[in-house]
Amino acid sequence: MSIVIGVDPDSKKHGIAIYKDGKLDDLLMMSLPEIVDDLFQTESLGHALWAIEDVNTNKFVYGRNQHASKAAQSKIAMGVGKCQQAQTEIVRMLDHYGIDYKLIKPQRGNWAKNKAQFEKVTGWTGRSNEDTRSAAYFGWLALK
Repeated sequence: MSIVIGVDPDSKKHGIAIYKDGKLDDLLMMSLPEIVDDLFQTESLGHALWAIEDVNTNKFVYGRNQHASKAAQSKIAMGVGKCQQAQTEIVRMLDHYGIDYKLIKPQRGNWAKNKAQFEKVTGWTGRSNEDTRSAAYFGWLALK
């Protein structure tokens, strides 16, 4: 069975999408300790390919995030930094366990805000949120 795990890094809980044999099988929100306990330790999932949104490629503040207030802009930058650190910690754990992963640059067309497109492409009818849909998008890219 081929398994791809899509990850949308976040500072509290990461969006996780699990594809089994090319089909979206599960969507989860998990903290790093939950990922280590529940996914890294499961033999079949431990040998999966992990597809991670590479938020560390964001070395700047997007124009859409520029605000008149320096405080608002600073808050956005701090949020991005937290996500970047979260990605770094996931990658460290994957390296520690010798698990394969692929970092995928953020892209337009991400399903995070487009639930209808996400459901059409994946056939998923269960619950989802922006983080899990984003994780599903990066897992889907890794399948291609």
